[in-house]
Amino acid sequence: MISCDLCGTEDPRAILTSPQLDGPLVQCTNCGLYYVGWRHSRLTFGSGGGPSSDVADRVQAANFNIRNLRLEEEHRLALLNARWRVDLIRQFRPSGKLLEVGCARGDFLRVARENFEVYGVEPSPGLADDAADVAPIHRDVVETLPTHDFDVIASFHVIEHVDSPKRFVAAMAERLKPGGLLVLETPDIDSLPFKMMKAKWRQFIPEHYFFFDRATMTRLLSENGFKVERIMRIGKTASVALVLNRLSRYFGFLRGAEDLAARLGVSSLTFRVNPLDILIVFAVRT
Repeated sequence: MISCDLCGTEDPRAILTSPQLDGPLVQCTNCGLYYVGWRHSRLTFGSGGGPSSDVADRVQAANFNIRNLRLEEEHRLALLNARWRVDLIRQFRPSGKLLEVGCARGDFLRVARENFEVYGVEPSPGLADDAADVAPIHRDVVETLPTHDFDVIASFHVIEHVDSPKRFVAAMAERLKPGGLLVLETPDIDSLPFKMMKAKWRQFIPEHYFFFDRATMTRLLSENGFKVERIMRIGKTASVALVLNRLSRYFGFLRGAEDLAARLGVSSLTFRVNPLDILIVFAVRT
């Protein structure tokens, strides 16, 4: 078994196995961190996964059977969620030099550049090509980024994908100014959906390897020179199309419902939903 990335303790206790994960879910007996105890594949970004472009290809191959949302709808919702996130961040830092780690196609950066000087990190070549139309992009992992002195670093649903969250957070700390703001968003394993769904929890996918709660996230940040300002569970902007797309992954009979909703003209109906299993964290580098 892999030792705990947070505290180094060996011999974690087994929690469950899930066909959606790349190995068994275990929990550290010392600090309580949940993680995949050993790995069938090399789907993590960082030193353990090999070249980032190769990891991106393997992740795509691991999800070959997943039907994704239409790109146009995904982009529309991403911009709406980006606006909400930027408004939250501006409660702590209204402007400055901002880096998004794992910026995908650049939707968040597109909104953030209205108030910030924006930069991105994106190791997936195809996504980085799109994001480069929005901001300067470092086409690798944050540990190799030469630029420093950011006022804000934001990373949404990335930390669960990396080879070592400890190295990941340390790399961002090195690139933040003293007093700079770190914003992380990640699944919350201390949540009702996990307790109810267990091995079928929606956050279990092949490339997710680490699962935090408030306590383990606070410890990770504190040990890397951060003071946590706020942790909260958040929702997201969704649509009929998104909900049907995600439900169809569990209930095959719904696979045609997304197309039916589009024909009826209701697929783009939009609303806020809080699944109660996502954490957003705001922390300041001390």
